Amino acid sequence: MDNLSSSPASPGGSLSPRAELAEFISSQETRIGDVYNLSEEGLDARGIADRLNVDTPGFVYQYQAQIAAALDGRAPSGPSMLKSVASALNGLVKRSKGVLSPEALELLTSNRARIALAIEELDPAEEAQAEAEDEQREEGQLDELAGVTGIYAFSYGWYLDNPLSDENDRTLIKVGRARDVAARIRQHRAGARTHIPEPLVTVRVFGTGDRDVEKVERSFQRLLKSAGHTNPRRDTSGRNRKNEVGEEWYLTNREFLDAVAAALELRTIYAA
Repeated sequence: MDNLSSSPASPGGSLSPRAELAEFISSQETRIGDVYNLSEEGLDARGIADRLNVDTPGFVYQYQAQIAAALDGRAPSGPSMLKSVASALNGLVKRSKGVLSPEALELLTSNRARIALAIEELDPAEEAQAEAEDEQREEGQLDELAGVTGIYAFSYGWYLDNPLSDENDRTLIKVGRARDVAARIRQHRAGARTHIPEPLVTVRVFGTGDRDVEKVERSFQRLLKSAGHTNPRRDTSGRNRKNEVGEEWYLTNREFLDAVAAALELRTIYAA
């Protein structure tokens, strides 16, 4: 990945737009900032995953693709990665307003437009095939999670691609516990097939090891609630309990889930 040294200062001595944008990404207290900074230290994907207490390094490549798109407008291959990168760049643009100079913000928005154009040019047949391949890939990954006890988080593609909160990219994500994460997610998926028009997407799985998974879940959900990440569409008045929906769904994002997991010293065993 290109580093700050490849982004010279402007003639006046200030940072170039690209270097300013790189500095902004570096300052993010989220995974994109972590991956950028650890990459600058010279760590490879495996080393970055180990430093962040994550089992597998696949997520690193996702964040590196986001960084390359933000800094250089480099479009990744594959419909799924393109859409993930577009969503990440939307979040960066929102967070950068009032922080970046007009020139650096223009660079970021221009690079975001290049990614959006790449999405518009996608072949619908290729998109459909990619979605099928993603579902097959997740099934294989779930096989590896069989028998794992922990905290899981999932959502649906529409919510992930269209955050409900413009300010901080929060969307509806279900957070629960299971003594067999793979079996529980498959149970949710089977129950949703008849009334949800798109596949369930597993977002995170955090292993709890020998700890009491119910206590960990209570702590995890308490932190979500105390931060105001509760589901705004859930009726908690008790007046219409039999029709209440959205239990264990939170208006949150991947970054906050990672922060809660880190606070509770949980190891990330699946990240998407």
